Amino acid sequence: MNKTKMIVTVGPKSNSEDIIRKMIISGADVIRINMSYASFEEAKDIILKVRKINLDLNIQTGIMIDTLGPEIRIGNLEKPFIKLEKGKLIRIVYNNIVGNEEMISVNSKEVIERCEENDEIFLNSGEVKIIVDKKTDDTLICKIDNDGKIKPNTTVNLKNITLNTTFLSEYDKKCIEFASKFEADFLALSHVRDNLDVLDVNDLLINLNNSNMQIISKIENKSAIDEIENILKVSDGIMVSRGDLGLEFELEKLPSVQKRIATLTKNKGKICIIATEMLASMEKNIRPTRAEVSDVANSVLDKTDAVMLSAETAIGDYPVETVLTMNKIIDEIENEIDYNDILKKIDRKEEIDISKAISYSAVDSANRVSAKAIVCSTLSGLTAKDISNYIPSCPVIATSPIDKVVRGLTINYGIIPFLVSNCDTTEELIKSSIITAKKVLKLEKGDKIVIAGSFPMTINYTNFIKIEEIK
Repeated sequence: MNKTKMIVTVGPKSNSEDIIRKMIISGADVIRINMSYASFEEAKDIILKVRKINLDLNIQTGIMIDTLGPEIRIGNLEKPFIKLEKGKLIRIVYNNIVGNEEMISVNSKEVIERCEENDEIFLNSGEVKIIVDKKTDDTLICKIDNDGKIKPNTTVNLKNITLNTTFLSEYDKKCIEFASKFEADFLALSHVRDNLDVLDVNDLLINLNNSNMQIISKIENKSAIDEIENILKVSDGIMVSRGDLGLEFELEKLPSVQKRIATLTKNKGKICIIATEMLASMEKNIRPTRAEVSDVANSVLDKTDAVMLSAETAIGDYPVETVLTMNKIIDEIENEIDYNDILKKIDRKEEIDISKAISYSAVDSANRVSAKAIVCSTLSGLTAKDISNYIPSCPVIATSPIDKVVRGLTINYGIIPFLVSNCDTTEELIKSSIITAKKVLKLEKGDKIVIAGSFPMTINYTNFIKIEEIK
């Protein structure tokens, strides 16, 4: 079982119970639904399919809802796609028109107001660059900088311009209410600019009486990079969304930006996800490129919690094969990691609480005795996450009697979440931990496991570890 988790997007090419089941069996830990494209009925259908598969297979698969965010998008077009030719002119207007090769509309009047001559605009996730040639009160006349095609409702990116749009649109509020109603485990917020955007969502979740759904802030613009420390304080995790970031920075700077964000996020003990074009060529091909394999490998070596597949599985021709390929790459690279060296490099100068001290000791003990697993009993998931953040060499089996807590751990590095009955005594907890470890892993006589729990059970934090040898 791989420690680096995999988030898999379900879309038109993968929205069948059979394909979703195969992707989960092949290594998908979290199923993502992108509300930029999915309807509420489609999202509900996917969630119900995943929950049914979980019951059938007696496993836990997380659900992530991805919001639209304050995105700028192209309006409708006359055709499924429009070819644009380098050197020709195209007009951008705010009016709700059906676009063509000569004129397109956008959903924000501020684009017309804020752009000036020579500003660069990227269409269709950066496939086509156009440059503002002239400007009138209600129109931008732009020169097409390269051949390419655009599709209806695809994204528009402005280089070095941040619009003053409201972060939470009415549609996104409905998406968050939907996610709460259907008990999604993770909420990915698109185009976060600062901590105030996240706090707005926190307030909405409080009003919905939802304290379980974890907020993942997507880092997609320079504003978010500048505010990353504050965003981390109010988020459960960060997603490095390299598609839009690649339009904000020179491409050669993107790897160092990614690594800097990943390092900072893990040092803060938060979830880190790397996303966008991990295996993009597999949308149309059965095999990835060598560069893509290296890209996935580097994300694994950075000890990120999860990597994500987007269009590859949503609209690609080989969704199941792509998941299998990603799984194989992760497995191979994780075998090369020196976990003892990682633990030595973790800075322990700061004062830590009892739970974190126990977590560090559990990982150190597991590494030293070559334990097959760390079994952690948890009611909130916090101790399991602390253990995960110390990057143990063995899997972390996180046991809890609370279904929402178990599903909420599906995204954390190295954690295998498992739903168990409540234990009344520490002795019961130890016995249950051994039984669960045997169920989850193929343990043999003489194998060792490290158990982390509470003594007595009335204590509401983890305060002991015990090493058990399988009889």
